[in-house]
Amino acid sequence: MKNVLAFIGLIAVIGVIAGVLIGVWVFRNVDARLLLSNQPATVIIPEPLRVSAQVLNNLEIELDTSIKTTVPIDQVITIPIAETLNVMADFDGDVPIKMTVPVRDKIQINQILDIDTVIKAEILGDQHDLPLRGKIPVKAIVPVSLNIPVDQLVRLKFRAPVQARLKQALTVPLKADITTTIPIKSQMSVPVKSALEAIITIPDPAKIVIVESDLLLPLRTVLLGMRGNPAPAAAPAPVPAPIPAP
Repeated sequence: MKNVLAFIGLIAVIGVIAGVLIGVWVFRNVDARLLLSNQPATVIIPEPLRVSAQVLNNLEIELDTSIKTTVPIDQVITIPIAETLNVMADFDGDVPIKMTVPVRDKIQINQILDIDTVIKAEILGDQHDLPLRGKIPVKAIVPVSLNIPVDQLVRLKFRAPVQARLKQALTVPLKADITTTIPIKSQMSVPVKSALEAIITIPDPAKIVIVESDLLLPLRTVLLGMRGNPAPAAAPAPVPAPIPAP
């Protein structure tokens, strides 16, 4: 009887030891599976996140600024001119004049003429030379009708305002640096064809909802407690390595 009891005790001790060994192996090697669905949570992201986003719509950009710039100009420009110019003209030179001047006038004569001549006279049927000397008063109006030709050089010197009608294109070489301020005020729609690289920093705790999750938890990290008791403080999570700037 004593042998039977000793054998049963030995079997019980072996069973306990085997159970302890199996429990230790399960505790170290078996993970618990935790299924979450629509579970609210609060997370803290201490480090910046590098994200890549693709913009589906055009970006609407509104510009209202001024740009100071220097524009180099080196070209030949054509300027069409069609207008009347008021200028001062200086002239000093000989002008050829060729024309016919009509003269229509009356000359009044009132003078005494001295006469000393010999005239032929017929006396008693014979021709005789008669000397004639004396003073003869003359009063008369003599009409003059002449056409006087003029063909000579006349020297002219003058300064006078004149009008010049200019209708042609002027070719002007232009080489200069123009400093100007260009106001820009417009709205543009810019298509984004490539993905945008950005770094996001979340300084405050963010509330999220875990829609669906399948977590594997090692049994050595799982603690069981009664409902209503506060959960023990969790160990601080390891800080991830900083993300290098792009």
